[in-house]
Amino acid sequence: MLNWIEAKLGLGGRRAQARLGRVEAAYAAGNLELARERALRLLAGAPADPRTLSLLAAIAADEGRTEEGLQWARRAEAADSRAASPHYIMGRLWQDAGRLVEAEAAYRNAIERQADHARAHNNLGCVLHMQGKLQEALAAYRRALELDPRLPQANQNYAAIARDARALERAVADYERHTAAHPEDAMAFNDLGNAYRELGRNEQALAAYERSLALAPGLAQAHFSRSFVLLLLGRYREGWREYEWRWRIPAFNEPARRFSAPMWNGERIESGTLLLHAEQGLGDTLQFVRYAPLAAARCASVVLECQPELVSLLQGTAGVQRVLARGESLPEFAAHAPLMSLPADFGTTLQDIPWNGPYVRAHADKVAAWRGVLDASGFKVGLVWAGRPQQWDDRKRSLSLDLLAPLSRAAGVVFHSLQVGEAAAQAANPPAGMRLVNLAPRIVDFADTAAIVANLGLVVTIDTSVAHLAGAMGIPVWVLVAYAPDWRYHLGRSDNPWYPSMRLFRQARDGDWPSAIEQLAEALVQTVRGR
Repeated sequence: MLNWIEAKLGLGGRRAQARLGRVEAAYAAGNLELARERALRLLAGAPADPRTLSLLAAIAADEGRTEEGLQWARRAEAADSRAASPHYIMGRLWQDAGRLVEAEAAYRNAIERQADHARAHNNLGCVLHMQGKLQEALAAYRRALELDPRLPQANQNYAAIARDARALERAVADYERHTAAHPEDAMAFNDLGNAYRELGRNEQALAAYERSLALAPGLAQAHFSRSFVLLLLGRYREGWREYEWRWRIPAFNEPARRFSAPMWNGERIESGTLLLHAEQGLGDTLQFVRYAPLAAARCASVVLECQPELVSLLQGTAGVQRVLARGESLPEFAAHAPLMSLPADFGTTLQDIPWNGPYVRAHADKVAAWRGVLDASGFKVGLVWAGRPQQWDDRKRSLSLDLLAPLSRAAGVVFHSLQVGEAAAQAANPPAGMRLVNLAPRIVDFADTAAIVANLGLVVTIDTSVAHLAGAMGIPVWVLVAYAPDWRYHLGRSDNPWYPSMRLFRQARDGDWPSAIEQLAEALVQTVRGR
């Protein structure tokens, strides 16, 4: 009778709204456990309420529970087909799982239902960005900022493509305002830390991550983000430990790579095979394959699975019995180890990075074949000026060939372009006075690139996989490094502890390539004179 009277008077509706408000308040405060408990209690009385179902989907998304979240989101969509929220949350879930095509479709569905959904436009930009659709991504970010100029994620993402440091500063200011108003929002502190890190404000970044983890000790994203600053600062033991939290982030822990065999912990395997497998970029594989002989010393046999572009080059790697391309059938194995977990397995510190000389070698027949292709005159220098534009932080590292014009002052140098991808077209119009041989049309894979590098006196490059290739081969390599660099270049050093043959030329300020290039050009002039 009371429920009937309340319903008649509208009291039931107001009470339901109040209860829903308490769920939303707990969620906004980052108390996911309490929010879930309240939402489930509320759902018991209203099993088809779309807002409650959407909140449960959002909670599951925050916790990395992809399948559970999709079930709640589908129920919410079935309860109200006109609502944008279920589709937006489906997009988040698919995005976190690395399913970018599905995520893009979900965000577009959300925008179709709510055209002014700024966060949906921003997240659509993210998945377009990760697919390499940069102009579409920029348009999505701009639309998000038109709808909400203070949306920090959109400012941060826009800056990643547009090379706009001011947008990144706006993102920091907005995150700071948000965290001041919502001091219990653990994820916001993680995002603030990431923005600080991109600006090179590392101590502030660590403080933000620590605040995030004080609020949510199990927040994998904050642990993983923190690892990059710790490694950058040379605090390897802590950094490797934090880096392992990546496996609790859905995008890293894709179902297709959940092996039945256990992950290796560095113990001896007296019989059976250890599978080493690449997990991220080509440069990462080249950097960490140095651990294969160390692993082989503890295991009966080692098989390496890597990117197809590297298979030919890495055949014959010390300690490896067989090299397979990802996607090929795998042999039986007793344990597996992602290459980037090996530093943790071996307790690597800044003082004992493994190096027993060059560990990647070009094939002799290819070296001889390429020797006849290269310009025989002058001092031969390889050149790379751009990375893959779809890489998230490409804003920081890539430049255009024309910026390297000062290098042409070095008399007697013949540059050889190792650049591939869209930026390779710039080699057709080198800076005035630069002798540049364009090799890109004839490069098939990294075995070719390695053979070219073996014939050069020096490689000049940005932070890209060629830097790791030359370093792993022990070839002199000079790298132009961003003001807020990737962790493996550390801070304030002109050398790289991972590669004895590497020399670093750093930006003095964010985006200041001219000063770094000028230093490198002068060093090249002096090197040529010394010869």
